[in-house]
Amino acid sequence: MSNQSRTSTEATYAEAARVSRARLRYKISVWTAQIALVAGLLLLWQLGGGHLFDPFFYGSPKGIVAILVHDFQDPQFYRDLRATAIEMALGYGSGSILGIGLGALFARWKFAADVFDPFFVAMNSIPRIALAPLLVIWFGIDLGSKVVLAATLVFFLMFFSTLSGIREVDQALVNVARVMGANDRQIFFKVQLPGALSWIMSGLRLSLPFALIGVIVGEFLAASSGVGYRLNMYSTSYNTNGTFAMLLVMMVAMMLLNALLAAIERRASGTAGAPPRALSDQHT
Repeated sequence: MSNQSRTSTEATYAEAARVSRARLRYKISVWTAQIALVAGLLLLWQLGGGHLFDPFFYGSPKGIVAILVHDFQDPQFYRDLRATAIEMALGYGSGSILGIGLGALFARWKFAADVFDPFFVAMNSIPRIALAPLLVIWFGIDLGSKVVLAATLVFFLMFFSTLSGIREVDQALVNVARVMGANDRQIFFKVQLPGALSWIMSGLRLSLPFALIGVIVGEFLAASSGVGYRLNMYSTSYNTNGTFAMLLVMMVAMMLLNALLAAIERRASGTAGAPPRALSDQHT
């Protein structure tokens, strides 16, 4: 390697290291600003209680921590957490699978999509929260009504995300695959479905909080356990600190689930972005 090439390579590495350090410094400054903002708001909230606002109506960070410490030592809290997690997992999973499945089916079957389109639009326009009392009557106050309510909220988001994602795949890619000898099944699984992956993952992220909303609303209306039941118990007894504590638990849970989905999306996008095998190789 000549001296000029070696110098050019070293300069490239040095520039990459400089950019990496600049990005790290920027991230650290953002994190520092975020921590300072949260700390300042909590301090104002705590010190302003009794002076700027009434702690009975707005609670206090110290009171919220006391409630959390008490609940974390209560075995019933973990039973409530488990009940909500099971209901949410079942509702989110079933709604996502049905939504993706039907969305993919209707994307391939245009006649059925055109026939059912006004009915799906009409059903999607109904506020599912308004159906919650009926779901309690039909499926009872146990697990079933919460799962169905969460699934209906997730289903339509996933259905329309999948349908739109597959339809938005570049037709030129489909034509190229067809010219190379791909059949309809190969085009769907090798071109259209991977092309719609970003739409599907966005739908999964967007529908995640709706699954929790469905479960919490169902537990609010009729339940004997769950985080929503505990939240309702605190709010109806005018325990502001307890209400904020349950909201904080749900917020942290959603942040963790969103981080997990983001990691799955990065992995799936990396896999989808890998160069596919030649279509001629797939026939061997």
